[in-house]
Amino acid sequence: MAMRWLLVAFLIALAGLPSTRVAAAEGTCPKAGTLGVSRTVEIDTTGGPGFGMEHYKAYDFLQPKEVVLTFDDGPQKFSTESVLQALNDECVKATFFSIGMMALGYPEIIREVAKAGHTVGTHTWSHKALAKLKTFDEAKDEIERGISGVKRAVGGPIAPFFRFPTLVDTPETVAYLGKRNIAMFSTDIDSFDFKPQTAEHVVKSVMEKLDKRGKGIILMHDIHKTTAKALPMLLAELKAKGYKIVHVTAKGQVATLPEYDAAIEKEAKGLPQVGAERPLSNIVKTVEGTPPADSPAQDPHAVTEPSGMPAAPPAEPAAATPPLPAFSTTAPPASPPAAPHASGPAAALTPAAPAGEDQDMSASPPKSPPAVTTTATSQPPPSTAVTAEPANSGVVGPPATTSSVVRTVGEPSADGKPAATGEPAAASQPPHQASKSLTERAKETWQLWFGQ
Repeated sequence: MAMRWLLVAFLIALAGLPSTRVAAAEGTCPKAGTLGVSRTVEIDTTGGPGFGMEHYKAYDFLQPKEVVLTFDDGPQKFSTESVLQALNDECVKATFFSIGMMALGYPEIIREVAKAGHTVGTHTWSHKALAKLKTFDEAKDEIERGISGVKRAVGGPIAPFFRFPTLVDTPETVAYLGKRNIAMFSTDIDSFDFKPQTAEHVVKSVMEKLDKRGKGIILMHDIHKTTAKALPMLLAELKAKGYKIVHVTAKGQVATLPEYDAAIEKEAKGLPQVGAERPLSNIVKTVEGTPPADSPAQDPHAVTEPSGMPAAPPAEPAAATPPLPAFSTTAPPASPPAAPHASGPAAALTPAAPAGEDQDMSASPPKSPPAVTTTATSQPPPSTAVTAEPANSGVVGPPATTSSVVRTVGEPSADGKPAATGEPAAASQPPHQASKSLTERAKETWQLWFGQ
């Protein structure tokens, strides 16, 4: 009897070990042999700084061989789930610029993105090219409805990060984002994965551009099956060639505007707030027959594709990744009027322009935040300093150096593995989950050692 109590006491003590020890025992990230995250940086978005040398040349915070992975236009069934699986397999974090309509159409998927620790930003409400809208108010509506929609779908904080559809801004929208303290992201390397091509060609094209440039923010789209198929190969190439992943997080979170929160409630279609939904297994139970391995299928009428999206490549077999669990949608929605939006099946979409995300680049000269000369972050200084062009976009905020805008919060350890402190900032973290009781943890430890 005494030995039994000693064993129980030992298991209880073991259950109280630090979470990093438990995570390592369960094989969760960080894991040996994976690409992982080299460092995590925190962005102070005051004044709306811009990133990505394609357009915004003031803040070049990446060191040689460093890469930031970004994904636009999602979420989407199967493809986003496969992207998440590939990132998880290599313990990599990325930034997702989600469309408001898509996020509300697949809330369970965008919540999985946030829950996995990725950074969630926004990409307008319906992917309209803001520079082609007739009035600034229309562009403002696209921006704000997108922010409200994504935050409503995530059910928690999202980052004040924004990417312009087709990568084309206007002086008015740049100034507005500056007043809202929302950072703008362009790109350094465009994968052009929306064009019809094989997954192998996507990887080859990205790696050739990356090898030539030496570092950069990579633009991809998690709505395409080709991208989902290419990502594991791309991550393997990055690891083989010694590239390092930088996870970009925000110092704060974006605040939505109440009038736009109300405007998008009709589109939420009864989606409960996080914490109000009940587990699916508590609501739907198989009482006869064999329960399915997957969650109930998504209602095909729950969401329509936004207008202006690039054409999808030729169909490929769906990824084999099983769908993530769906969230219940039982709470009644509010019903304020919502702005109309284009709809239609994905197969009927027409590209906004042949050039896709890079269309009309020559028509829109590069913009810059206030003129600065970049200074070194806590990493070794780059080989050359980059001096910004004179500001002409009306960005609000005092001049700042790169070190005052971008702060490294996760340094690599001496052995090259990700540091334990390199966790996402609060803006990209999912809502806090209640910790397990001591008894539950002891029971799990017992089962881990001795089985059922």
